[in-house]
Amino acid sequence: MTEGVVKFAVDKLEEMAVQELKLQTEVGKKVLELRHELEWLRTFLRDADRKRRQPLAAAGGDDLIEVWVRQTRELAHDAEDLLEEFVHKGELHCHGCFDLPSFLRWLRHSAAGVFARHAIFDEIEDIKERIEGMKKQRKECNLEKLSCASKPHRKQYTDWSTLTELEIEDNLHVETEDYNKIKSWLLDKTPQTTVIALTGKSGIGKTTLASYLYRKSEIRKHFTCAVWVHVPQKFRFIDLLNDIVCQATATASSGDEAVGQNLRRTTTIAAAATVTAEHRHEGERLLKRSLEAAIQGERYLIVLDDVRSWEEWAFFLAVLPTGLPGSSVLVTTHLKFPEVPSSSASPIEQTVGEDGDVDGRGSCSSLHVWELKKLDSDQATKLFCQRMYGKVTPDKQKQLWDFVDSMTKGATLPLNVVMLAGLLRSKRADEWNGVLESLDGTMTTIGEPTREQKPEEAEEKKKRQARPQRPTSTERILTVCMDDLPPHLKPCFLYFAGFTAQTPIDAVKLLRLWVAEGFIQAKNGQTTEERGAECLKELISRCLVQLVETDAAGKVTTVSVHQAVLDFVQAEAHDTNFLHVHSTAAVTGISNCATRRLSLRNTYDADITVIIEAPKLHTLICDIPERATTTAGKPTIFQKLLEFINGRAPTFSVHGSKFLRVMDLKGVRMPNRETLPEEIGWLIHLRYLGLSHAASMKRLPNSINKLRNLQTLDVSHTDVEALPWRFWRNPTLRHVLARRLAVTSAPDESDVLPDLQTLHGVQWGRWARSGGAIEKMTSLRSLMARNVAAATGELLSALASLECLRSLYLEAVDDTEMILPMRDILAMLGLRQLQYLTLRGKVEAWNPLETTTTTLPVHHGHQYLIPNLAKLELHRSECDESLIDVLARLPNLAELLLDEASYIKPYMRFPIGGFAKLRKMQMTSLDKLTECTVVGEDDGGSHGGTALPLLQHVSVFHCGNLNKFPVKLPKLDLFTIHDSEELKKFMEADDKKHINVVHGRMPNRRRVVAPKER
Repeated sequence: MTEGVVKFAVDKLEEMAVQELKLQTEVGKKVLELRHELEWLRTFLRDADRKRRQPLAAAGGDDLIEVWVRQTRELAHDAEDLLEEFVHKGELHCHGCFDLPSFLRWLRHSAAGVFARHAIFDEIEDIKERIEGMKKQRKECNLEKLSCASKPHRKQYTDWSTLTELEIEDNLHVETEDYNKIKSWLLDKTPQTTVIALTGKSGIGKTTLASYLYRKSEIRKHFTCAVWVHVPQKFRFIDLLNDIVCQATATASSGDEAVGQNLRRTTTIAAAATVTAEHRHEGERLLKRSLEAAIQGERYLIVLDDVRSWEEWAFFLAVLPTGLPGSSVLVTTHLKFPEVPSSSASPIEQTVGEDGDVDGRGSCSSLHVWELKKLDSDQATKLFCQRMYGKVTPDKQKQLWDFVDSMTKGATLPLNVVMLAGLLRSKRADEWNGVLESLDGTMTTIGEPTREQKPEEAEEKKKRQARPQRPTSTERILTVCMDDLPPHLKPCFLYFAGFTAQTPIDAVKLLRLWVAEGFIQAKNGQTTEERGAECLKELISRCLVQLVETDAAGKVTTVSVHQAVLDFVQAEAHDTNFLHVHSTAAVTGISNCATRRLSLRNTYDADITVIIEAPKLHTLICDIPERATTTAGKPTIFQKLLEFINGRAPTFSVHGSKFLRVMDLKGVRMPNRETLPEEIGWLIHLRYLGLSHAASMKRLPNSINKLRNLQTLDVSHTDVEALPWRFWRNPTLRHVLARRLAVTSAPDESDVLPDLQTLHGVQWGRWARSGGAIEKMTSLRSLMARNVAAATGELLSALASLECLRSLYLEAVDDTEMILPMRDILAMLGLRQLQYLTLRGKVEAWNPLETTTTTLPVHHGHQYLIPNLAKLELHRSECDESLIDVLARLPNLAELLLDEASYIKPYMRFPIGGFAKLRKMQMTSLDKLTECTVVGEDDGGSHGGTALPLLQHVSVFHCGNLNKFPVKLPKLDLFTIHDSEELKKFMEADDKKHINVVHGRMPNRRRVVAPKER
């Protein structure tokens, strides 16, 4: 990891040196010399950092290497801080000259710059002296033997991120015996609630098996309500109950939406009541009542992932009410249950008492315990081939049996096999022996072919081979995987230490954080975000990061990390001073001078006080639970006084950390609840500012204009409507995300934002007119505009200049007759890269007779349609059948969502050969729709099956009159129905048994829904 730290400092020095040399200043020459010195030092660090982690290294040598590596890392940090200190001073004196060239001109010509320049000279000379001293220490301590690692060969990795969600599940490792046994218990309609405990070691596949079962439609259709809850290491029971109620009311097949909304509102009030001690008991009682109302009349499936203690086990089983016969609770846990009697070959089957004990008292639930076993050699080899090559072939499996057995030492965990496959994916076959020796603890450099060994090395190897073999540990495999990462991927991987295990991580947000940290450098004409997406794909390919979800275009949207991986990266991040995780009940006065990145993850206290005084802190990531409230508007003076007396007044201060680059504040309460403190403007190095769970925040302070390095502003989870009018004059802006900004907070028509890639929540206005700011947004990738009231020609003219656009969201003004020109948008040559399109509002009528007489491109009688559109959402669009004929010709449309009033005709007919790539379709609140058919299906034509050839999943919600849908489709496997009784009767017929029909909504796997009261 130290190599990556030095590389980052080298890149920063190079940037300043280039700018300085353009001005022909002496500072540039000094900085360049320092860069060369650090670059030389970096060549020795790859092997040194790896040797620091070697468990079999000599104790003395290991300590010397650890000290030397730590001092090198501190030296690189000091070089980086040196530049930021003087840039900080320069920006405070430049009076508006905030870019680097302007600062360097000030440094050269002004009187204050003379003193700063001399100070830079002195600091650089001091660092160079320290480098010379480290060279001498390296020789004196006999560290010269550290080899300079060569650059390993990289072959093209298997890109698993292109797989669809169903294909991902098909490639998960699930043993047939385990699956069939658990499935039989889940589908058993006993009068008691069935409790199934999946036990085993960490990494053995408990969550994988539970997730596979949860998503399987043949199991899911058995239940009317499904809930997935991951139990983190630290949590409040109230929050998890709240989550269960919200998921249950969203997925239950019975009851109407108004009842569900009322339950969720009651739950929020109950959660708010638990904040104060005097109302905590009442709040818990309300929550339990809401839980009973949500699932008592349902046949439910509740998955509790990663229950760690008997206290948690007893609580959940005691609080869950009895559902309809056949209800089940599936628990993954490390807990040890009583041993199975030696005379019995079956798993434990006991009765769970009313208090959650497993001693047989009471008779409310039956308990089944299934312990997952380690893989044998055949299973391990099969899984290895599956993750290595994407499929299993008998020849490969036989060929690799001995190799996999030698790596895993006979019996191992699925997680270990998967990570080994990810490690070897990037290597030639002749490099695999080097990996084996690294797993044994030798010093062979990974990525280099096996070299000829010295006699003493050969003798040591024989001694190791003579020792009793033990299965390779997960920690050892992770160490080898970490050492094998290239320098630019190591900080990206360690950054996951700031998150929690097995919880969804927004991949797009993660990439923006990486870019703001400076981990990613643009390459080969790509943007830094595109390059970051490739880095994330490589981590997924190496099986260090889990892929949870992709979108319609195959883009990675959600990832997660395993608990074992998280434990490793948190320990490594702490040891290398890369990132520290703070999780105590109070966070005040953090002043560790060496702390550079801090993750505050408080579970219990929503009124946490944040006072940071770490002078070298670069990153602050907060994840604090949302403080639910039952009062609207501003708090009264009495409420503020009461908070102050009780020590619950919100406090936030970071004035002691002037070098902050990244600040993501989730759940942090501000002294002035409607805005940030003015001191935020002093953080002139800030590149990322994210706010969420701050419902009362309405505006941002004027001092935010001083953040001239700001790249990302994310206030999409707040009610911020006002931005300072000079905010848009910041040329470094790349991503601005808001829910709904006021008209006065939109960009000015004269603003120039050449690097802006994301613009969300802005209202359509003068900035989008011809000659306005939109024509200068040449890098824009995602646009979400509200209150669109422009004429068709003006709207199309504005969009024509956005040739890099991938995502477009347009919402028409509600109180006008605005017509969105969808026909023209779908045929615009300038939007050929568009992948996601959402239109909210009426679209123009489509007259088939006019399709060949328009000015739109026509080739051989076929109108041109944008080729890359993968997902289309329509809301209140009032479309008819002619539009369906056009949408059916979109060549790569994979997902179609028709929401309320988006289709107004009683019949929907899919044309022959239409929707060639469509995999998922959702229809919601289409009150007038009665029948969906394929053209020619009614007259018995055999050609009807050629429509929708890839359609796999259909969801129909609140379509009360719909009574027919084509079912003779080759790939159709899953049909989700909610509040659509006529269609439910139609799908229950005998000739539809080949389709898995699920009643109720189907939430995403492992996605936690955070309820909010607005």
